[in-house]
Amino acid sequence: MGETFVDKLTATPEGKRGFLQECAILEVTELICALMDQKNVSRAELAKRLSKSKGYITQLLDGRTNMTVRTISDVLWALDCSAQVSARPLAAASSEGGITERAKRSKDATLAGSGTPGRERPIRFRRRTKTA
Repeated sequence: MGETFVDKLTATPEGKRGFLQECAILEVTELICALMDQKNVSRAELAKRLSKSKGYITQLLDGRTNMTVRTISDVLWALDCSAQVSARPLAAASSEGGITERAKRSKDATLAGSGTPGRERPIRFRRRTKTA
């Protein structure tokens, strides 16, 4: 079997770094979209909750706008959630079928990423608890 696009892309440290950045962006975006679906929140409703335009939300979710940790936190707050971030060594992620390995096996793997169905999500979201 020949070298895949992902193999070529991740052959250099710079390429691997860029690929992992795109994977992280995709993963956060997928989680936000899943929460929106789960909570039946439209882009228009999310925009209203954040006092932003619907266009801004669209740009966030399609990757045209850089999501900072502050922006992600705000979006999660609007969805009644908070973030819990974890990390693991790249070697452990690869040996356990991490993002790069899963993407290599995926027929849908692209730089922009169409996702790998059924993959685990290393960034977990917790429901905020209401305080009196």
